[in-house]
Amino acid sequence: MPHIIVEYTEHLSEDIPKLLTALHNDLAPRDTINIHAIKTRALPVQYVIVGDGKEPDKMVHITLKLLPTGRDDALKKTMAQGLFDAAQNEIKDDRISITVEVADLHEPSYIK
Repeated sequence: MPHIIVEYTEHLSEDIPKLLTALHNDLAPRDTINIHAIKTRALPVQYVIVGDGKEPDKMVHITLKLLPTGRDDALKKTMAQGLFDAAQNEIKDDRISITVEVADLHEPSYIK
C-alpha cells in the first residue's frame, strides 16, 4: 500500500515499464509514503473508446489507491498532480488521453 494502477490502451507504442518507474519514483518521496510499501503495476486494456471514437483511441488512466488516514484532500491533489506530470513527461504522443484519480481504500477491510 499504496497502489499505483495504470490502465492503458494495449496498442500504445509508449515505454510502459519506463512510465511505471517514473510514477513509482514520483510518489516515493511524498509526505506519508514509504517507498517499500508502494505497489505499481500496469494493465493493458484491449477495447477502448475515447471521446467520439473518430481518432485513434489512446488512453492512460492512473489510479492511486491509498488508505485515507492522515491524508487530506490537498495532499491527495498534490500526489495526483505529480503522477499526471510524471506521465506527461514520459508520454510524448499528445493524442493520448492521460487521467489520474485518487481512490481511498476501505481501511477496515484492507488486509495486508
